[in-house]
Amino acid sequence: MFTVLGRTTQRDLGDFRYTVETATKTTEFWREKFDGIEVESLTAEKLADLTDRVSITPQDLYKTDLIWPDYIKTPKVFYAVMRTSGTTGKPKRIPYTRDDRSRTTRQLAPWIREYVDRSDRVASFFPMLPSSSGMFAFGPLEALNAKCAYYQVPIQYLQDRNLLLRELEDIRPTVLYALTATAYNLGLILPERITKDIQTIVVGGETLTPALAKAMLEIFENAVIIDNFGSTEDAVTGYRVVTHRKTTEFTFSESIVILKERDEQYPEYHKVYITKVMRNGELTGLPLFNYDIGDLARVENGRVTSIIRTKDAIILSGAKLHIDQLMDIVYSHPELQDFVVIYYPLSPENPKPKAIIRVGYSGQKPSGIEDEIREMIYSVNNPVRYEVEESKLSELEIVALPVEKLREDLPKKPGKTKRLYIVGRDI
Repeated sequence: MFTVLGRTTQRDLGDFRYTVETATKTTEFWREKFDGIEVESLTAEKLADLTDRVSITPQDLYKTDLIWPDYIKTPKVFYAVMRTSGTTGKPKRIPYTRDDRSRTTRQLAPWIREYVDRSDRVASFFPMLPSSSGMFAFGPLEALNAKCAYYQVPIQYLQDRNLLLRELEDIRPTVLYALTATAYNLGLILPERITKDIQTIVVGGETLTPALAKAMLEIFENAVIIDNFGSTEDAVTGYRVVTHRKTTEFTFSESIVILKERDEQYPEYHKVYITKVMRNGELTGLPLFNYDIGDLARVENGRVTSIIRTKDAIILSGAKLHIDQLMDIVYSHPELQDFVVIYYPLSPENPKPKAIIRVGYSGQKPSGIEDEIREMIYSVNNPVRYEVEESKLSELEIVALPVEKLREDLPKKPGKTKRLYIVGRDI
């Protein structure tokens, strides 16, 4: 079973088929994938049926001789090359054309026009150009000639509270651009005179659960949240708007998004496949059809409530504990502010997988908080209860610490707030 979202109307078919025709004519990888398939009758629904045959993974992106179109390899058009390593751990090079920039602008234009086009002052913690987040943040604002000022804040300032406050006092921002965890953590340290000025918070890069969104809006009481679902390969595939009163559906204006049921044990988590759709006459640096980036959509009552990454999952002897489940637990608890997970995966050297969940509190330690968190985890995920409590094939340890000590012995990078640390890879 699958659900198809995004550019799926009859009116969109022409652009979709143009994108397929261009890819098959110019790109060896897609010429082989679509061999024998009749493009003239291809629809989004038929593409959904082809996910086992017509798809691409992050590992395929290293085969630049196959996946880059001939007009990129020559080069016949101008392009920038963005660098990403988020899903594989090794750098990948992604071509980004002027047409891709126009497409990104179309993806972001609706919320920019409504929320960042009012003489706003944007304080951006996304890395500088030519990083993908920098290009996606700055480029569309410039292309739309949005009525705003864009201030690039050095991400190193996140490690020095005095420098950060001095910078923000000078900017007096009305809009924040940041990774989801960074925006939340900023709210914990910024004075009220700054948080009250913030009207819009633009986030991405991490799951935004209802509990985390509620916690952020309690801190930034006058703000709305723009929750972006993006990747270097497809720019900002979709977004939704979260306010105190409601959360909109995800909007996918320039892509086809296929949600496919994948695991009977976890029916609410659907695999996400992304297809990039160009307008007639445009040329993308990287054609994508059924891109299997590893994302999962959490679907409840027919609605996508959040989109998460499979790397944000802990496997305990076959049972999975997803980071978004922990977020809902921690951020809905009045005395907890943050959490991290230290994960010892199954390996020949470690026959018994283990997860240590550190939860951070402010002030006095809540009595019995470790047992309370453990029971809450078991109540939302019975398979984990069985593997840990009954079969004894894995371990789950809960440790409560003052929030300022939560990450003190863990590696840090400016602008990055990791949740999951894998022993042997991250630490």
